[in-house]
Amino acid sequence: MDRTTIDHPYRAVRRELGFAVGHADFTRALESLLGRIAPASLVELAREPPEQVREKLGRMVGVSGLAIFQRIDHAAVLKALDGRDVVATTYVLGNALLAFEMTRHDPVAGLYLPPRLFVGGTAARGVRVTYDLPSATLAQFCSPQISAVASSLDAKLEKLVAVAAALATKTRPARSSLSEAASGRR
Repeated sequence: MDRTTIDHPYRAVRRELGFAVGHADFTRALESLLGRIAPASLVELAREPPEQVREKLGRMVGVSGLAIFQRIDHAAVLKALDGRDVVATTYVLGNALLAFEMTRHDPVAGLYLPPRLFVGGTAARGVRVTYDLPSATLAQFCSPQISAVASSLDAKLEKLVAVAAALATKTRPARSSLSEAASGRR
């Protein structure tokens, strides 16, 4: 068997943010700002004209300009196998149109798209939100086009987390405050 191996070391930057809000309140607020994309639905879009695909993908994002592709509840597995009571959720989230803008320049960038965001409970009954900065992870491609979009994704993630934390501190956020807090969605 012929095989070629090439290693490409790169530098990532992992950001951790702590908030004095509960995990359930934070994740509820976070999810209220996100749209939903079923990964299987992306395959079906290949049969449609590009204009319709852009329109459909644009409608799938939430007020944040991002959507959930997958939600992984790590707590259930930890509880089942280890008996530990923790709260730990990973979100695979992003925007398929932004991913396209990067992967069109280098399809391998898709290895890092959509990005992941981890929300874990803390001992102080708060949350720690952790994610890799897309701009740092995707800098390895040395593409100004990819870097520009990745930087805009950094800003979207930062705003998403800040707005979710602000909403989580309110007992019952009004629907209009969601739109106001997340203005400038794209």
